[in-house]
Amino acid sequence: MKRKFLAMTLVAAMTACLAACGGQGTAAASGDAKAAGTEAAKEQAPADDGKVYELKLSTTQTDTSMIYAGMQAAADKIKEDTNGHVLVTIYPSSQLGAEEDMIDQALQGMGIAVLTDAGRLSSYVNDIGILNMAYFVDTYDDGMKVMDTETFKGWDSELHTQGLHPLCYNYFDGARSFMGHEAFKTPADLNGVVIRTPGADPYSKSISALGATPYNIAWSEVYNGIQTKSIDGCEVQYTSAVSSKMYEVCEFISKTEHINLFNFVVCGQKWFDQLPAEYQEIVEKDFQECAYKNAQDVIAAQQDLEKTLKENGMTVVDVDKEAFKEAAKKAYEELGWTGLRESIYKEAGLQ
Repeated sequence: MKRKFLAMTLVAAMTACLAACGGQGTAAASGDAKAAGTEAAKEQAPADDGKVYELKLSTTQTDTSMIYAGMQAAADKIKEDTNGHVLVTIYPSSQLGAEEDMIDQALQGMGIAVLTDAGRLSSYVNDIGILNMAYFVDTYDDGMKVMDTETFKGWDSELHTQGLHPLCYNYFDGARSFMGHEAFKTPADLNGVVIRTPGADPYSKSISALGATPYNIAWSEVYNGIQTKSIDGCEVQYTSAVSSKMYEVCEFISKTEHINLFNFVVCGQKWFDQLPAEYQEIVEKDFQECAYKNAQDVIAAQQDLEKTLKENGMTVVDVDKEAFKEAAKKAYEELGWTGLRESIYKEAGLQ
């Protein structure tokens, strides 16, 4: 019955995305952040020549995840709106390879896109990584305000210069918390605990500051790593915890909610530049609108996702969140982002 409930929830999410992502006008922040780079690309775009353009979209997410449903909704809408001239095919569970490798291929001009995040893109534009720092923003709406700042728009322009073209910034997968064999109520409880986290500095420095020992392995290896106790746990959002069945190998959710995970769809500038201008506009518009709708579905599903994890045997542990927030400040200091954090808060109206 529990699995049937989960399946029904995911089907409902996909159906809602397919029905509604074509009419969303509230993806403005993500769209505004991209305006300058997009307009420049359109001026140089070729005319429609009747060709079919194919894009392989890689993700670590499983094909049962909510964000996969949101990406499929975008792919379907793009196919419809371009009359089949732009075809996006999604490859789940890292079938095409690691995110970093996919970004490299996109840079080379291949028809590759990847669902990624600010932490990984910090290798190309360092300061954008602050979006993936512990306790940087508390809500999706706060993140959208950050993306509407001139500072963030400048980072978007830098990514274009580096050869990357973000199609949208506003997919959202919820807040990440610690999961493992033990409960972690304070940073001290994480001392000596090996926690899987992505390898980018914003992640590893944050997790280290929160008290744990960060360890980078592919998400596809985490289940087995926890099961065999080669790692002690992970930090992950509810959507991925459910779709990857973390409840089969973890007993506790320590509800730190330390990183609100925004996801970006990024392709190479070379591939994007070959699209006719009308297709460029459609691809970006459909991704941004479907991402926004999917984000609202993810936010609305948080209680049901937590219920699913609990019904499958996990215990939700309340933590000393203020202690974790205080501990997180060390990561900003180490990366030289304390001042940047304050200036962005001021610019975004978050103070």
